[in-house]
Amino acid sequence: MKRFTLGFIIGGVICSALTGFAVEYAVTANPFPIKVDGVSKSIEGYNINDSTYFKLRDIADAVGGFTVGFVNNTITISTQAEPTEQANDDEPITIHEGEVSQRRFAREGDTVIKADGTAVVLKKGPHGVLGEGQGVAPDLGVTVTGVGNTTVTMRNVTNSVFSGDVGDQVDSVGERINNQPYYVNQITGEGHWGSEWMAMTSMPTEPGEFADQLSEDKNWIWNNVIHGWTTIYTQDYSGEVAAILEVNGLN
Repeated sequence: MKRFTLGFIIGGVICSALTGFAVEYAVTANPFPIKVDGVSKSIEGYNINDSTYFKLRDIADAVGGFTVGFVNNTITISTQAEPTEQANDDEPITIHEGEVSQRRFAREGDTVIKADGTAVVLKKGPHGVLGEGQGVAPDLGVTVTGVGNTTVTMRNVTNSVFSGDVGDQVDSVGERINNQPYYVNQITGEGHWGSEWMAMTSMPTEPGEFADQLSEDKNWIWNNVIHGWTTIYTQDYSGEVAAILEVNGLN
């Protein structure tokens, strides 16, 4: 590939006779500062007859969003992102529970580090639900890149909806994650997607004996007002109330 460099004539004149007559161009170095999104950038530029010119490749490097190449005597411009090397998705990862971070969704074999430093290796329980009975909420704080390069984060908020298009990604029971709620049982500390909760727990068949009685799996609480069981994991109990309920529920 032949390259034409203007460096040796900066401050001088370019003469061209390609059209059969001489044309003169006054060329000087670009005298103006350059900022990209408010950030100063050092990009070599040229002022030719009061117009400023830059090399395509330099602009691509400074701005991003496209790449420049030269293939078969043709200048090519591509707006497709070049593939980058990423960690093998099959490799287990370490998750700090509740911490907002860019990562994939939790899988069997990953390690969750709880706030007290306890390390829990994720496995599937009797109902095929990841983390069942392990007292952790592995997908709290997960940030993923969704369809259209949108960034989607599951916040540490009970009863929040995972809004955002993450394509065909599914939870541990094979249901699509799109627009699913992520619930955390404030008593056990266990967190799952809505369809996972439905797969692993069901309403007790026998009525409760006293107010605020907990079910055996601590996922349901007896409500004397409505005389029925309601789910614990969909409620946003404070830590203090959760502790009281646990004591009462085990009486």
